[in-house]
Amino acid sequence: MAALESPALDYARKLADWVGPGRDLTTRGVPRPAEAVQACQLLGIELPGPRLRSALDVDELMLAWVTAIQAGLVLLDGRRAVMAPAAAALDTGGARAHPQAMLDAWLAAAAADLGVPDEPCAGCLTVLHELRAADRPLGLGELADAVAANRGEPVAGEPCPDCGGIHVPVGLLPNSDVMASFLGADDEDDLEHAGGAASNLIAFGAAAASGGGVELTPLGSMLAASVFDGCAPAPDADAKTLLAVVSELAPPVAVLMAEPWLGARTADAAVRELLACAEPATGAARVAALALARTLGPEPVGAWREWAKRPGFGAYARQWLAEHGKPVAVHPEDEAWLVVDAFNSMLSGLGDLPPPFPLVLAFQQLGDDAREVLGVLRASGHPAADEVAAALAGPALGGPALGGPTLGGPALGLAGLPAGENRRALSAARSTAGADTVYQLRVSLRYVDGPPVWRQVLVPGDFTLGQLHDVIQLAMGWEFSHLHVFETKSARYGTPDPDLDFVDDTAASVAQVLPRKRSKLLYSYDFGDGWDHDVVVEDRRPVTPDDVVPCCLAGGGACPPEDSGGPWGYENLKEAVADPRHDQHVEIMDWLGLDEPGQFDPAAFSPDEANTRLGVQV
Repeated sequence: MAALESPALDYARKLADWVGPGRDLTTRGVPRPAEAVQACQLLGIELPGPRLRSALDVDELMLAWVTAIQAGLVLLDGRRAVMAPAAAALDTGGARAHPQAMLDAWLAAAAADLGVPDEPCAGCLTVLHELRAADRPLGLGELADAVAANRGEPVAGEPCPDCGGIHVPVGLLPNSDVMASFLGADDEDDLEHAGGAASNLIAFGAAAASGGGVELTPLGSMLAASVFDGCAPAPDADAKTLLAVVSELAPPVAVLMAEPWLGARTADAAVRELLACAEPATGAARVAALALARTLGPEPVGAWREWAKRPGFGAYARQWLAEHGKPVAVHPEDEAWLVVDAFNSMLSGLGDLPPPFPLVLAFQQLGDDAREVLGVLRASGHPAADEVAAALAGPALGGPALGGPTLGGPALGLAGLPAGENRRALSAARSTAGADTVYQLRVSLRYVDGPPVWRQVLVPGDFTLGQLHDVIQLAMGWEFSHLHVFETKSARYGTPDPDLDFVDDTAASVAQVLPRKRSKLLYSYDFGDGWDHDVVVEDRRPVTPDDVVPCCLAGGGACPPEDSGGPWGYENLKEAVADPRHDQHVEIMDWLGLDEPGQFDPAAFSPDEANTRLGVQV
């Protein structure tokens, strides 16, 4: 009875009873507003307002509706829903529910909530796996860490189903510590994902809060067995079928799913099949095959030796033998071949998109002379060497990627240009970048109040940080007179300088460094005065024909005068201007070129003037 009494299935069952012989639906496939109100009253769900526009506005109702459909309790026929025969088996006028029907319905709904079998959510499956493997309740932070650790691996070069970003298989690249740092967890998003997965499991009765953490219930263990064991490829399947299933999953989940297949073969036989499948494969399938082969430990020396005799792809086998202390012939080009292959795996899913910043950063870590490194990669003998070198050449050398959209290039350097020229330069940059996403950013000057100084700007996601620097300068009212730097948890971006350890800010885009809503970074201008700005993503959405980008949407507070001494110097300046008795009043008035104190208004801000500087017609 635990499955039937779980909140999710209980709501779904009651909703199926309410549907009965039939209910008409909207074009979106949900109950009409008036009937949705009835359903909410039946389930005890509070309405979001006095008048309901759509059933889609009530999250709890939609969860129950989707669960009822996933459990097979409600059937859809065009714009009409009917109670399925399976629902009658769960509750017939209060009669005892049929145990198997109850369990089947529960498993179907709970598995579908995880996206199984069609579109499994890697993060949710990771949470289920961690809870299954644990011998104690796990805290939300532990689950979030597991989601973060497994995010994006081993799916290389493809958008992450959890966050939409591009992740790299850290272990396949040199300087893995640098890459691991860059790809660290976004605590807020990972906590949200882990918390959502745990909450859903609790709603289905698959997990329970215990001792400050979460642990699986007997139903949850049954769900895990159904998902992981039931969805695992058959032991007699070929390697291609295996990889089609596991290559989209986080590493620990992929290994778990592959256990029946691996267990049906000797280690040597499994390695032979996996490598044979990996050699012609690309992207995620290739990475997954190699990763699984490496999980088989030191036993299959014979299989790895066979592959070590081959040119090209045999570099993986020679690498494995060397790592395990086995004698192996040295191929001088192997290191470069493996690097090219790793980059090629990650680039293969991007199509015409420019290389994501983690790849550019990884390339920059290979050596100080980008042209020399590119030459070594081209000489590796890898069939994709020229293509990979061409894709990385532009960002690496400060220009556009060859044969693809512009990622980097020199900073626009808009200071001093007439407004119309500013606008034309920014528009041209956007058209070459092929931006399809716009970002609404809030730029706030730290430690300045009375009044605060902030700007709300709209920029294309494909603008480089160098171009964002130009936008901030123009929107704020700065004068491009000093150095600047963007800082994240993992890197500092600015104008390359031999004395400053900055990543070139023309080699990273807004979308790459600020991948999601609420992402943030620090923009600092004038290292002497120390003007620090918080840049936060308020919204990101597809671009529309009506968007004017870049532009300033709103703001407040005048931009402080250049060289006014930072936030504390500016505070003194405002006091001195406002008070004729201040000992610096005359001096500062002369410095500002003012005749009357009223000529200086620290609250003055005009969006029209900011947009004129940006070249927007107002």
